This record gives sequence, C-alpha cells and structure tokens, in this order.
Amino acid sequence: MNMPENFAEKAGFEKRSEPRASKLRNYRIEIKFVGMPLYQFKVRDVSPKGAGIIVREDSEFLGLIKVGQELDVNFISPKGTQPSGLYRAEVEHISRLEKGRYKGHRLVGISILKKLKP
Repeated sequence: MNMPENFAEKAGFEKRSEPRASKLRNYRIEIKFVGMPLYQFKVRDVSPKGAGIIVREDSEFLGLIKVGQELDVNFISPKGTQPSGLYRAEVEHISRLEKGRYKGHRLVGISILKKLKP
C-alpha cells in the first residue's frame, strides 16, 4: 500500500525525533540583526535541539529570514532551564498556522547548531 508523502502529517503523527516541551511560561527568543530593532518572540515549543517561535504574519522579521539561514539566537528561559543563552541556530521551516489561538501567525522552526557563550 502506497501512502502519500504527507501521510504522517495528515494523520497527526509526530515527525520529530525527540519530544518537545510545549507548556511554557515566559520562554522567549531574542534575535538581533545589524541596524535593525531587537526582535523578541514567544516560544511555542522547545527541545535541547530547537524551538518553534510564533511570529505575526505582518512582522517585518519574516522578510529578514529564509529557510536555511543561520542566526544568533538568545534563548531567555524561566529559571535557567535549557536551552538558555546565546546560540547559533538555523531556520528549519516557516509554516502558517491555520487554526487555534495563533491562527494567521507563522510558526518558525529554529534548529540549534551550537552554543556561542558558556
């Protein structure tokens, strides 16, 4: 039986290789570009290897990033939970949220490449 490529997604299966915490309070990410304002975003979910951030669809930030781009990202976590601090990260995906509390926003998947400061 041949299954469509996006079968797992349509069936609601998780494609990530490790679990992510999704019930977060006050977990944020800051990203700064030269000559631009500091961007702060709410973290939707996080794991030791990445995070999903919520971005308003009309944010200028979306025009500054693309999939595959590397960024310096400051994780600000409550009570010092990991990841916390400055990391080099890569934009993995930019997906439109179609339903729920953040309908019409974008979910930007960030993959952590390495820690920049001890």
